[in-house]
Amino acid sequence: MSTKKILLFIITVSLIVASFALSASAAAKKNTQAAAAPASAEFVGVVDRGEILNNHPGLAKARQDLANIARQKENEAKAAADKETDTAKKAQAVQAKRMELAQEEQRLMAPIYRDCEQAVREVAVKRKLTLVLDKFVVLIGGVDITQDVIQQLSRKK
Repeated sequence: MSTKKILLFIITVSLIVASFALSASAAAKKNTQAAAAPASAEFVGVVDRGEILNNHPGLAKARQDLANIARQKENEAKAAADKETDTAKKAQAVQAKRMELAQEEQRLMAPIYRDCEQAVREVAVKRKLTLVLDKFVVLIGGVDITQDVIQQLSRKK
């Protein structure tokens, strides 16, 4: 056999082997994805964060405390603004009180947000979920665990 024929034979065999390898790889990947898809969907949970937050046992008290602090900061802002004659300084005084109110809101709400997140984690572990998403970003699928999380929160308090 000539060198050209041997080379052509080797290239042809190589191409055939490579095409079989690619076909087998693609088939294996397709089978893996098909098998993984249904199993993965079972491990995704969804929650309505707003409903969970609104049902937190401590939210009513935090809102009442925040309303009281807001009235206090508003009075302080008016008093500080009344002391100032410069418009820019009045605006700064009011802005400073708004910032203080925002810090107080964060201080009051942080434990509630933490509790909600912890309850979601606990329910996810119990239900063997690997991913939990806000239900408003999911179009189809996932197990709604909102009520389970609300029950978990009510057991804690």
